[in-house]
Amino acid sequence: MKQWIVPLVVGLKMQIEKLSFIVTPKDRVDEFIEADTKVWEPWLQQQRGYLRKHYQRYPTGRVDIRIWWASKRDLAAASRSPEIPALDVRLKAEFLGYYEKLD
Repeated sequence: MKQWIVPLVVGLKMQIEKLSFIVTPKDRVDEFIEADTKVWEPWLQQQRGYLRKHYQRYPTGRVDIRIWWASKRDLAAASRSPEIPALDVRLKAEFLGYYEKLD
């Protein structure tokens, strides 16, 4: 019988990053998600502590993105990356519709 060993890290908790966008026109939400995945997923996979990403679509054109990180420290480190502005520019070039980040 195979046993799985799960490392225990004391004091660290998984962190979920929450991002929300409005996409216009609203029928292009799938295209926005495809562009976001193409631009951001390779970078995310290289970041320490990145676990997974999930998209929630709404008929209004709203897209909620949840990104799971192994710890708050991993999320904070990734959030300080100097590559982020260039990735934002690439997403704007990749997706030809309009999107706005919600607070």
